[in-house]
Amino acid sequence: MIILIAEFKTKPETREKMIEISEPLVALSNREEGCITYDFLQNPFDTNSFKFVERWRSQKDLDLHFEKAYFKDFTDKFPELLQEVETLNIYYVSEENMVA
Repeated sequence: MIILIAEFKTKPETREKMIEISEPLVALSNREEGCITYDFLQNPFDTNSFKFVERWRSQKDLDLHFEKAYFKDFTDKFPELLQEVETLNIYYVSEENMVA
């Protein structure tokens, strides 16, 4: 499994546009066969700060996601909305244990 976490901060005037373009990306990505979860989160203490938290079954599934037209459309618009450079962390997980 692969976990991808992208954290970023928008310009105050582009926050609503970020939400607008992220909602369809999340909905479509969650329907992809290799997607386990794909979440878009807004920091409750800083409304211009967001993160994507994604869980993918395999690298192949993530690579296929990056080729989707809606993902490319999002990435074309994404940089101009940012206040600062995003942070991207990718974790390769060999085992997952759920704790209740």
